[in-house]
Amino acid sequence: MFGPYVLVQTLGEGEFAKVKLGVHADTGEEVAIKLIRRQSMDNTQRISKIGREISVLRTIRHPNIITLFDVIETERYFGIVIEYASGGELFDHILAHRYLRERDACRLFAQLMSGVHYLHSKHIVHRDLKLENLLLDKNRNIIITDFGFANQFDSSSSDLMSTSCGSPCYAAPELVICDGLYVGTGVDIWSCGVILYAMLAGYLPFDDDPLNPDGDNINQLYNYILATTLVFPKHISSDARDLLQMMLVPDPTKRCDMKRIMAHRWLHPYSYMLQFTIEELEVYCL
Repeated sequence: MFGPYVLVQTLGEGEFAKVKLGVHADTGEEVAIKLIRRQSMDNTQRISKIGREISVLRTIRHPNIITLFDVIETERYFGIVIEYASGGELFDHILAHRYLRERDACRLFAQLMSGVHYLHSKHIVHRDLKLENLLLDKNRNIIITDFGFANQFDSSSSDLMSTSCGSPCYAAPELVICDGLYVGTGVDIWSCGVILYAMLAGYLPFDDDPLNPDGDNINQLYNYILATTLVFPKHISSDARDLLQMMLVPDPTKRCDMKRIMAHRWLHPYSYMLQFTIEELEVYCL
């Protein structure tokens, strides 16, 4: 038992935490519980990341963003009780199909854009959007998770930030070379472009440099992105290519914004998902 939940099985495991499937002893509701050992919370940066994730999740309610239910503390563990997305990772879903049909990718991408636009409208940037942080619920709907690198910006100012974070193959080039400030919303848009490319192609757009196969040399990866023309598998439509070429622009000043993405003709079949207000989305989750 952990609080009122029966711990059933391990869903995932990291260096300092485990994610367990929990079932409420009284209601039978299934949840995911991120269990963090208290003895591992001796690092200021780690404590800050956990606190930031909880703080952000407490302020948001969106059908395509993970829901925070509770925070439980015991003598040995710190537990974050969140929605259980039973469909697994989008990454595994793509692998199982090699790549997604455009109609399916369009629906999932519209849900992703709805969630990211909602975050930006609430003055929050995710800063670590990647396939591994996108889950699927039982109906194969996108659920955005892992807000450990998320940050909030003042509504009365621009979203300029200075901390470099995220995963190299999904990180915008300005995160690599920027010694000063960068636009947080633009970083999320780049990452979403990488995700869309991976949905449609079955692999990442800038991940085949033979001299840097794991992408771990981020300076080399950045130079590779600058020197490489974006190419597409033949099956990707001209409209999808046009959208990707607007998003995956290394120069952040020339990259498209969220408004242009949501109005793009490729997303037209699911454009209704992008027309809800913040209030309507939050009421839907009640």
